[in-house]
Amino acid sequence: MKKRLLALFSILLVISLLSTVTAFAGAVPDASIEEAVGRIDIADVGSAPESGSYILTDDGETVLEVKHVEEPGLTAALNDTTANGYYTAEFMLPETNYRVFLTGLTQNNVSEIQQAIIEAYTEGEDFDLKNLGFIDAEKTWPDDGDENLCWAASTSNLLTYTGWASQAGFDSTDDVFEAFINAFTDAGGNIHYGTGWFFNGVSAPGGAQPTAGTGRYLPQYNYEDMTEQYDLYEDCAVGLSTVYDKLRDGYGVSLSVDIYGSEGYEGGHAITCWGFVTDIRYPEDNKNYYRNVIITDSDSHKYWVKEGMDRRDADDVMSLFALTPVEQEGIDTYQFQITDQQIGIITEAYTLLPYSADVPYETDMTASMDLSADYDLMISPLYLSTVQNAMETVTVFTPDDTIYNQPRIYNNSELTFPGSYSMKVTVTDAQGNVKYTKNYSYASYNLQPGYDLGFGGYAIGKLPVGDYTITAEFNPNRTVKEAYYFNNTTSIAFKVRERYLIGDTDGSGTVDSIDAAAIQRILAKLPAEVTDSSNLTQRGDISRNGALDLMDVTFLQRYLANMTVNYPVNVSRFYD
Repeated sequence: MKKRLLALFSILLVISLLSTVTAFAGAVPDASIEEAVGRIDIADVGSAPESGSYILTDDGETVLEVKHVEEPGLTAALNDTTANGYYTAEFMLPETNYRVFLTGLTQNNVSEIQQAIIEAYTEGEDFDLKNLGFIDAEKTWPDDGDENLCWAASTSNLLTYTGWASQAGFDSTDDVFEAFINAFTDAGGNIHYGTGWFFNGVSAPGGAQPTAGTGRYLPQYNYEDMTEQYDLYEDCAVGLSTVYDKLRDGYGVSLSVDIYGSEGYEGGHAITCWGFVTDIRYPEDNKNYYRNVIITDSDSHKYWVKEGMDRRDADDVMSLFALTPVEQEGIDTYQFQITDQQIGIITEAYTLLPYSADVPYETDMTASMDLSADYDLMISPLYLSTVQNAMETVTVFTPDDTIYNQPRIYNNSELTFPGSYSMKVTVTDAQGNVKYTKNYSYASYNLQPGYDLGFGGYAIGKLPVGDYTITAEFNPNRTVKEAYYFNNTTSIAFKVRERYLIGDTDGSGTVDSIDAAAIQRILAKLPAEVTDSSNLTQRGDISRNGALDLMDVTFLQRYLANMTVNYPVNVSRFYD
């Protein structure tokens, strides 16, 4: 039976753009998961629940794990969905190293998928899964006014999945997409500005333009806090590892691709990403880790929706593409075959934060929440480093390090800000004691919309071992009238720790045979001559399993004998 199921999934791994694929996905924040997770043997077909979390097993081996996230608003806007929240599932393809992950499922389609998995496993039968409430906004026949609005369709999918559409009163992804179509000219755009219009009514300088006064459905939120863009044209696997983690944490994900045909470049396109097939033999940032991507595409059935037909009647389809690494000058990404004549090359990803009552929003009644009428200057980002004016953030330092901070001010409004700048920076320890505070001011500077300004690299100084938080606040006295005040403050948690050498069990500053002997004596419950007994386990725990054991002794001995060791030894690391 396992071989028949393996053959089935082998077919699924090579199906084309218009083929359907089963919908499975992965981990979600633990706080939202139902506590009761039942284990059901696959032989007991009739007992699998129609809702809730469960693990499907075969003689004790996990075949499929389904988790239900009860978070009101998340993908709950679909008309045919009987319960709020979404489902995720994750499983290994039997007798392979491939793990399947997919998200965005409803109670209705996860039940169908459950039955399909059971039947495929027990009978080796194929199955077809589409029109099960997948979130898939569809474009219509060319020249109907939405030919270039793939970015708006994908934005609509993300807003629906993450719950923001429901918060704004929309019932489906098609409703959101039609709001975009009615408001925008038929031209290019991206998810960042799509959410900017949806939340705050702002438009991009170029590309598709909205009708004045449209959008702005949730103005109390700042769209800049909602979306992030990732460049995947170079080191795509590294970028995808972050995007994959976001997807597993409930974020919506859209991928930008360049499409090439027989005559060369044909244009850019936006698709919605719901999962991956991965090879677990490799780390997440390795290009061989990503085997397939699972998506919905607003173009998949647009030719079916001809003039006079409703886009809502088009099939909602999830498709699976095989990913092929592509490397050439200036490019290190993935491509996939769309048709016999077309390939897609992944260039960017956009993520959208899921709705939660904990997402910050404006509560100050004096804030206008109008980015076209008032300034909005926010701290983005705040850098923390051992180097003055560094453009990166470090969160672990030694007591000998001089720590510098550099807040950058970003103009999120549609107006040029010509005034002066004020800033307050405070550092507190774990007990809330203020260890550093300073007020800064900066002369007038014309800061254009969409640009940021470095606020100097100022030294906090040196701090003793401990846990700290740095908080930077722009415009602390509200001398500048802004559209939003809640985004004027940014904090970073950081640590100050001593360093040690991995394998230096006795704390002498050198990795030698004495360290291996010290572990052996400890395991034999004999006295061990250790220079520094504090954090002894952490220094000697080469395997990082939380204890000293024979494996650590073996690694040390192999290292001292100049043999290969798969774990770092004699490498500097911070204490936890």
